[in-house]
Amino acid sequence: MYILFAVLALFSSVGNTIFNRISSDKVGTVLSATIKSFMITLACFLICLSYGHINVLYALTDEQWLWLGILSLVTVVDWLFYFLAIKRSHLEAFAPFESSYILFASNLLFVIFMVGAVTGGGHPLNIAFFIVGLAFLLASTLFAVLNKKINPKKRIGWIIFALISGTALAFTLVIVKIKLQDVESDVIAFHQMLFVFGTCLICLPFSKDRKEIKKVKFRTYLDFFISALFNALLMVFRYKAFTSEHAVPSIINVIVGLDFVFVSIATVLFFKEKNKKQLTILISLIVVGMILVTLASLI
Repeated sequence: MYILFAVLALFSSVGNTIFNRISSDKVGTVLSATIKSFMITLACFLICLSYGHINVLYALTDEQWLWLGILSLVTVVDWLFYFLAIKRSHLEAFAPFESSYILFASNLLFVIFMVGAVTGGGHPLNIAFFIVGLAFLLASTLFAVLNKKINPKKRIGWIIFALISGTALAFTLVIVKIKLQDVESDVIAFHQMLFVFGTCLICLPFSKDRKEIKKVKFRTYLDFFISALFNALLMVFRYKAFTSEHAVPSIINVIVGLDFVFVSIATVLFFKEKNKKQLTILISLIVVGMILVTLASLI
């Protein structure tokens, strides 16, 4: 069942990344995060309502509240730096960089905290596959950064923001898998995004973005709404996959990580970013890394 949830998260991730790019180009970072986090919080609440989980929204243990708080704080870091990165980058560079780095960082964290779950019980051959797979993922990350046709030298500053965002997201996945296994995925997502929205709302009056509120057009709000819907579904489906019984974290990461293939196609079709040779090399590096990491969990 977790494979199905991972596939659903994959397609949600594609829509989220594309519409994030469209909407973030028109609005400042803090305002983007505020608008979208509000919409995602609302979407997550409606999902909780549809699942009948409204009555259990606050029926959590003290330890679960603690980890939800930590998860929310890390998510704020992820969000703010995500918008800073995507606003300053080419989607053609950002999508594969984000996918490969999140795969690298999250699998590295999982092998640290759950070595047996991602390396077939810690067998030396599985560990070898896993290490080589991580090496390919790291190589693809570096290629996305250093190749000037994909990422022009003048547009390289976004990488630091993307690294911080990707690392924070990797930590959220580990927290959900290890510490929030018994909490419903939609309940996690609701509290997580409610905290993000509250934080952004506090920061907005102190940001220059507040002056843009009256200038935001209806079409931009629509793009944010579509992006928020995809993001809410991404969070719920990914968390459902991670908290499912017998779920293998590395396999879920690989499936969701395939979003960059679809996003790369979209950049050629809709954003007129055409570097087919470089994209082919990137896709090859990431796919090889994915295959090796998956084999480490299965053989």
